[in-house]
Amino acid sequence: MIRNHLKVLITGAQGFLGRYLVADWLAADPVVSIIGVGRSARLDNHFTHSVHWGEIRVPAPMPPTLVNGLRNSRYAYRTLDVTDTAALRQLVAEHRPDLVVHLAAALRDDPPSELVAANIGGVVSVLESLACLGASAPPVLFGSSGSIYGSVPDQHLPLSEDRVCAPIDPYSATKRAAEELGRILANQFGVPALWARIFNPVGPGQDERHLCGWLGRQVAAIAGGARAPLISVGPLHTTRDFIDVRDTARALRLIATRGEPGLAYNVAAGRETSGRQILETLLRVAGLADRVTLEIRPGRSADIDRVYADRTRLDALGDRPCYAIEESLAAVLAYYADFVAPSCPDEQHCTEPRCNTPANSLDVLLDERVTHFRELL
Repeated sequence: MIRNHLKVLITGAQGFLGRYLVADWLAADPVVSIIGVGRSARLDNHFTHSVHWGEIRVPAPMPPTLVNGLRNSRYAYRTLDVTDTAALRQLVAEHRPDLVVHLAAALRDDPPSELVAANIGGVVSVLESLACLGASAPPVLFGSSGSIYGSVPDQHLPLSEDRVCAPIDPYSATKRAAEELGRILANQFGVPALWARIFNPVGPGQDERHLCGWLGRQVAAIAGGARAPLISVGPLHTTRDFIDVRDTARALRLIATRGEPGLAYNVAAGRETSGRQILETLLRVAGLADRVTLEIRPGRSADIDRVYADRTRLDALGDRPCYAIEESLAAVLAYYADFVAPSCPDEQHCTEPRCNTPANSLDVLLDERVTHFRELL
């Protein structure tokens, strides 16, 4: 039972999505207290990964709004590997959370052994730790992935939660296996469990292994004069369901507090966007349309042509996306211009011509584009 004073445990709290979720929850609920856990030591000003300005690699800075949102006496962080069941069980017994959100996971490109240990072993560890609370075990929301559906015929789009899942790569397979094993153990231990099938979050600070981060990095650097007007990218015909990370965070909070145990919820915008549309939007927002050359690289051997989700179940909880994809991409470009570029050593910002973008106008340009898109919505 959720009480007036809510205690929430969030694993993977220093990840890209974890940070935004903690900040969103603290801002939305004045009585919530959150303890975050993760393998890394606490970092207050940076994400745990790196980003680039041109060819310069720097620790990924957190936007000031996120930094300030996490500076809160109602938030505490503990360095802890969730696969260490004994340590996690002790923390659970000590804090007795009212809700748990499990986001800690291995990344798509990690070796299969690490995917199994983190994505499946982490779920087992969380449930075994909560089982020690017996009948007072709190609900737990597990972060899963929209990729578990695999490739489906066009006539079965958009993807509903009832769709048969057929993962096509090791990452997706471990996330699907974690759902199945988690469901069995949750029933066995008497732990109320829900699943969030997260599609493609996008926003400031995203790891550059993802499409929007990879393209945003290049477009921002070209506009800022730190890169020649050449963009390296894989095939652009595939479509995905991109959702702003801030919308993702809010959706996770609503599922955790309002969702029905036993159900999975698609966390997506419910719209289909191609890689080419992403690139064209970034170039248009940055004022670089028709000013760059593309270098097309081969795609992954296992890939899916079309993806977008049915969000009927999420809508029923009262959730609605607030950000258009144009706003999300403009925020990514502004992140590089405002926070990544200034973190680089002086005299290394601009090594290439600025493609006729006025020297002090990238931020103004982004503000104008965001305002324009808001007027259209």
